[in-house]
Amino acid sequence: MYFCSNFYGGKTFYKELVESVAVMNIKKSFPIVLLPVMFMLTVPSSAQRYKTYYLELGILGGGSYYLGDVNNTLLNNMLTTAGAFFKYRFNNRWELKFQVSGGQTGIAVFDESMRRTTFVDGAVIGEFNFFNYGATPFNPHTYNITPYIFAGLGFSTFHLDVGGVVPFGVGVKWRIAQRFNLGAYWSSQKVIWNDNFDGIDNPLGLNQGGWNNTDWYSTVAMYFSVDLWERCAPCAGPPKHVYNR
Repeated sequence: MYFCSNFYGGKTFYKELVESVAVMNIKKSFPIVLLPVMFMLTVPSSAQRYKTYYLELGILGGGSYYLGDVNNTLLNNMLTTAGAFFKYRFNNRWELKFQVSGGQTGIAVFDESMRRTTFVDGAVIGEFNFFNYGATPFNPHTYNITPYIFAGLGFSTFHLDVGGVVPFGVGVKWRIAQRFNLGAYWSSQKVIWNDNFDGIDNPLGLNQGGWNNTDWYSTVAMYFSVDLWERCAPCAGPPKHVYNR
């Protein structure tokens, strides 16, 4: 009995010792892991400086979910979404995007089967970068990573019907190499002038003019894009200094 108690007590002590060391290692390594992320977000990019481009062409993929008359839970019944976009960059802060996407959202379970809505939408979207996006040799105060916000106006087709949509949301974009970008975003699409996205047309008897309905659908997605149409350095902006003669 003495041997057993010592044996199991030793196992317990050894387990606690291993867990303590693991916790100490995690605490020690956490600042090391966090440091590069904080560096990218707070220090202007100088290690990798690329050319700038006017246009951007990309593809996206993720999932969409519905909020409305029969569901009010975020991320509930999410199904696949995919799409493509074409973007024009006015400068390092402002961009204009035309995007087309399509997919499905789960609505709710009726009679032990999932009701789904298949949609295809298109929108014109303006984006604002919080940091000057795209580190360049002729502008030291630029970054290769930035959070951004966006909003726009478009349309969506579903159930052989058409409704307007107002998309808006937040995201983050990262210039991973010369001409290549990665990004992730969350967007919410407010359906206007139509309350049939869920296949349950106006159950509350609302006046369907404009904003007066309860249908929304949201998308969580990642994208990959390629830059096109190089912008020459003298065309990137006005000179920083004007000398008197």
